[in-house]
Amino acid sequence: MKNDNNTQSVSYPAKSNAYKSNMFLGPINSWIFRILSVYFDHIFGPAKRRLFRDHPFQVIEIGPGAGANMRYYRRGTKLVAIEPNIHMYSNLLKSASKYGIDLEIRSLKGEEIDLPDNSCEFVVSTLVLCTVDDPVACVDQIRRILKPDGKFVFIEHVRAKDHTFVAFIQRICHKPWHWFFEGCNTNRDIASIISLNGFSATEIEAYNLYTPFVPITPQIRGIAIK
Repeated sequence: MKNDNNTQSVSYPAKSNAYKSNMFLGPINSWIFRILSVYFDHIFGPAKRRLFRDHPFQVIEIGPGAGANMRYYRRGTKLVAIEPNIHMYSNLLKSASKYGIDLEIRSLKGEEIDLPDNSCEFVVSTLVLCTVDDPVACVDQIRRILKPDGKFVFIEHVRAKDHTFVAFIQRICHKPWHWFFEGCNTNRDIASIISLNGFSATEIEAYNLYTPFVPITPQIRGIAIK
């Protein structure tokens, strides 16, 4: 049932081109992520429901894409979406209406979050740190905006162990994968980026997710606390 009380807005920063995206691949990827939302719920849903449990009524999400995570937030949640890809906005707005989310889209890169220091309790990133230009700067920004004891919740695909079959696949697929998925890197050591960023505590679970998308088989999920 549609929630007619939720609000939706898009904010564009002045004198910024952060929200520009590939005019050809942007719409294609938005469509792909929308089509795959049910499949992603099947493979990621149990972990996301556990990680997002008891979230506050304001959530900051880095790179929400087509809005796959909105189904896991409570109705009435205020979601500040840091999303530079303008081609995702139509699906984000549709998802917000469907799940009763109070949505504010900020057309910014993850390295350029404009929220105040120590202002947020809960930040989410799922399959996003592979795409940002500077993942260290992005995690720096996440830690900066978190309140003391605030939580950063993440699910990310990572670099495979050296000399393995998946590492070989990641290496040969990297360039076409990076191009088609608008900057997605198949082989970043995101676990180290998070664990070395200065959080007071981190819980990182490494695991393999076996799907047809072989380059993203090795993954991590967990929580970092400021």
